[in-house]
Amino acid sequence: MTETLHEAASAARPVDGSFDASGNDAAARGSASRDVTDWDATDWDATAWNAAAWDALLTEAARQVRQRETDHVLPRALLARLLQLGFGRVRVPAAHGGFGWSLRETFEHLTDLAAADSHLAHLFRGHFVLLEEVALFAEPAERDLWFARAVAGDFIGNAQSEKSETLDIATTLTREGDRLVLSGTKYYTTGSIYADWIDLLATTEDGDVVLVTVSTDQPGVVCEDDWDGFGQQLTGTGTTRFIGALVDPAHVRGTDRSTVEGQLRQGLFQLVLLAVIAGIGQAAVSESVTYVQGRRRLFGRLGATEVREDPLVQDTIGSASSGAFAARTLVLAVADRWDQIIEGHRRGAASEADFRQAKRDVYRIQGEIVDRVLTLTTDLFEVGGASQVSTRHGFDRFWRHARTVASHNPMKQRRRLIGAYELGVEESAEQFGDVAPTTPAPSATPRDLTAPGAHR
Repeated sequence: MTETLHEAASAARPVDGSFDASGNDAAARGSASRDVTDWDATDWDATAWNAAAWDALLTEAARQVRQRETDHVLPRALLARLLQLGFGRVRVPAAHGGFGWSLRETFEHLTDLAAADSHLAHLFRGHFVLLEEVALFAEPAERDLWFARAVAGDFIGNAQSEKSETLDIATTLTREGDRLVLSGTKYYTTGSIYADWIDLLATTEDGDVVLVTVSTDQPGVVCEDDWDGFGQQLTGTGTTRFIGALVDPAHVRGTDRSTVEGQLRQGLFQLVLLAVIAGIGQAAVSESVTYVQGRRRLFGRLGATEVREDPLVQDTIGSASSGAFAARTLVLAVADRWDQIIEGHRRGAASEADFRQAKRDVYRIQGEIVDRVLTLTTDLFEVGGASQVSTRHGFDRFWRHARTVASHNPMKQRRRLIGAYELGVEESAEQFGDVAPTTPAPSATPRDLTAPGAHR
């Protein structure tokens, strides 16, 4: 049915924003995630990034995050302010109303946002990846439409996974007369509860798996705040139901994971998660330093003693600081690499192999970042005593959030994938969408790491 859908998209009205599942004008509809009490368009300078407002938002988000978690208050107002500030359009070119940031600059800010509130940074995973995809691969009319939506403040959620014992996609996209209808249930739908649009996988009547972007401004899309994980509780990572939801034919596309588009999606989806984990590491170190500087009682010593003067405490803080710094540095180094690949693609000088290599670089740093941050969020308990585990301090949240984000894609599986690649056992990597090149090395022969162009 894939070709039929694309034929229908070509025959449908131009991709100009006139389609809306509710019958309303999409451009005028605006963002469903906005809290109208906090959204004031008169305060929105669309031409310049407001660094002072950004810093103030981070400070406020960090100050309130523990109370929001305790009371389970979804950060709708903060997300609305982020979109008003323009964070949802930082990758949109300036000529289209965005800020035209590099990926490195985007990930620098995303990591800082995660340090303030890891939930907020996590929400942007689907948003940034879809915009990156359309920027590189969509037809100009569709690309410009999504750019305009991002500039208007629309927010994009993500809903790929289902609760199933297999990887089969049970959510269906079917034709009812001249309409496309989406039906099914998704889980782990991070950000969708806040979103104007949800990007997801569905199966057609012919059994093809396609990517679909659906408007949430219709009764057929229902998001539930039922995520029961012990971390990232405010991301809306729960159930989303599609009950005969209408889909614009132009918002259906293929999903071959071995294509350039597939490499981009896999690589950047994971890199966003790693930025979130790196930000959690930063926050854990910062809060531990504040905690230590306010303490005078040291384990095993009589009388008042400056805890910060203890060599073991200094060593623990130093190691944690190094781990957090390394995690952030790795994220930004790989973001730099993606900037180079994307620029090369725009010049016609980047191949699928280049995108695949950039994706592997993301996989290479995954285990390093996860190991460092999970270790430092545990070791930091060595700077205090029994009082440090009091719930009023909330130090457990750093490990819980990092562990939850890290569980999205098992790092040991990714390390195995990298090992298979280095050893030339390409076929064992196919289940990860890392299909062997046209002329693979013999499976029993390790790859020559000294060959020209080999990764070192």
